[in-house]
This record gives sequence, C-alpha cells and structure tokens, in this order.
Amino acid sequence: IKFSFIMHDIFFQNLLRTFVAIDPLSLIPLFVVITSNIDSKQTLKLSLMVFLITSSVLTFFLLFGNVFLAFMGISINSFQIVGGIFLLFISYEMVFEKRMKRKKNLSEAILDDKNLNNIAVFPISIPLIVGPSALTLSVLISKNFNYTILDFYTQFLPMILILMLTSIMIIFSTYLLKVLNETIIKILQKIFGIILGALSVEFIINGIKGVV
Repeated sequence: IKFSFIMHDIFFQNLLRTFVAIDPLSLIPLFVVITSNIDSKQTLKLSLMVFLITSSVLTFFLLFGNVFLAFMGISINSFQIVGGIFLLFISYEMVFEKRMKRKKNLSEAILDDKNLNNIAVFPISIPLIVGPSALTLSVLISKNFNYTILDFYTQFLPMILILMLTSIMIIFSTYLLKVLNETIIKILQKIFGIILGALSVEFIINGIKGVV
C-alpha cells in the first residue's frame, strides 16, 4: 500500500510539473485568437494535429533525452544546472507577464496564415506548447526513465494527459476564456511561475550536488 501511494504521489507530482511547464491556461487567449477565423471542424482537426505533434516531440525527448545527452557528451548533472537556469528565467517571465505578451505577439504574427498544417506546427505546437520549459522538463524526467510499466505510469502518462488537456482547450478556448477571464489567468500564471521557479532551483541544486 505504501509503495502504491508513492507511485501515485510521483504521478501527481509529474502531472503538476508538466502542467506548470507547459502552462496551458496562459494559452487560452491565444487559442481564441488563432481559432476565431476557422469553423468547428477545422478547430477539431487543429486540436488533433497539435496533440499528435506535441506528444511525438515530447515523447522522443522523454524516452531518449538521456541517451541523446550521453551521445553529445553532456552529463545529466550539467543539463540539470543549465535547464534549471532556463526554467528560472521562464518562471521570471511568467511572474512578470512577459511570457504571455511574447506568445501573444507570436500568435498575432500568423493570423493571416490559413494553412492548418503550418499553424499546428508553428507556432501552436512549437514553441507555444512545446517550448524550452517543456523540453527541459521532459529531458530531466528521462534521467530516471527505465522503460518499466511504473515509469510509463508515473512519468510518461502525466505528460500525455496534460498535452491532451491542452489540445482539448483549443476546442473550448472561447468558452474557457469567458469562464476564466484574463485577470484570473494572469493570477494563476504568477502562482505557477513561483512554483516553476522553486522547481528550477531544485534542479540546479541537484545538478550541483551531482557534479560535486
């Protein structure tokens, strides 16, 4: 029973970490802007394409991120330090609302692009959803990934669920924006930014301990 509780605890930890790293709530206003000129069928298609693209990219880095670092001659400890600094910078942007402004400018730049394939890849999947924070987190998770059923449950499934949730948000973005107005979204983003900042410091400390 204790072992089962620990597994569920790790699952929910990674679920929260992935949610904070991707920060799907801040993307809701951007989804509204992007889907405003397409019909419901196209929006559904866009949502499915985004899920397939984002899950493929992050799955690769989660399963093979550690192997990729070893191939490049980079230790996981060094990546934890650099990745932690990266996440710390992103958490700063979240707290001071710089990240949302940058994403909004990026989404507005492609409003004239009617090609769903192009929009699904850029900028929605990359870098709005699969940005530096999500990539960094997936590689760091890969450090302890041993391809067991438990690892797939505690580390792989949380990521897939958050990506699925983010893709579903594309479909219901207009409704969600009415329920969660931009003020509430900004408040939640600041809270998530503080959590991400604490997580990034933890990564940096663990990386330094590993090197020392």
